Amino acid sequence: MERVFYPVIHVEDKKQGIEQVALSLLSGADGVFLINHSISYFKLFDIYKYIRIIFPKAWIGINCLGLDPLAVIKRMPKDINGLWVDNPYIYEVLGYDDQEYGIEVLELIEEVNWNGLYFGGVAFKYQRKVKDLTLITSIASRFMDVITTSGPGTGIAPSVEEIKIMSRVAHKNKRKLAIASGISLSNVRDYTSADIFMVATGISYDFTHLNPELIKRLQLAIKFKDICRYI
Repeated sequence: MERVFYPVIHVEDKKQGIEQVALSLLSGADGVFLINHSISYFKLFDIYKYIRIIFPKAWIGINCLGLDPLAVIKRMPKDINGLWVDNPYIYEVLGYDDQEYGIEVLELIEEVNWNGLYFGGVAFKYQRKVKDLTLITSIASRFMDVITTSGPGTGIAPSVEEIKIMSRVAHKNKRKLAIASGISLSNVRDYTSADIFMVATGISYDFTHLNPELIKRLQLAIKFKDICRYI
């Protein structure tokens, strides 16, 4: 299974957003995720539209802070390739058929005819603590395309053993596993079972500007696992 690398861009305005997307793609990234820490969701959508005009064939996803999954899906441009939500409202204490919110999300995605990939946070930072990783990953596999996990905080990597458990269950259910915090050149070799790497801190000069050299090197490490020790 091919491993994929998406830099995460903290968008602050149109100029910065376009520059950081261009930098990421020219440095070899497979695509990007745009996130709105300091701007409104409708400003993020507006900037996305400009970026899409400039890069019509690029893989572009969003993480829209401040909106729950149903609200994002109702409002987002339908040519977005990926939607990442920190909290998909999937619970390990409920059975598959009792996940009312998750079912509603799937029904809405079908209703609006969106064909992108849905990334949902599972055992994700600042969310409800998970007791049974195998169970929650199995449940989540019914409701999202990419199981997306993280370490306990921003810039903190997850447990290697937890990633092995989650990836085994995700792959069994024909889903992919993404890591969305703490990945860098110093540790990426430890996460050989993950499929998608969403990275900001480990490839950045600062909160809003990425380092192209680190993007290039991390892309090589992700695509060619055997050369990790040399770069």
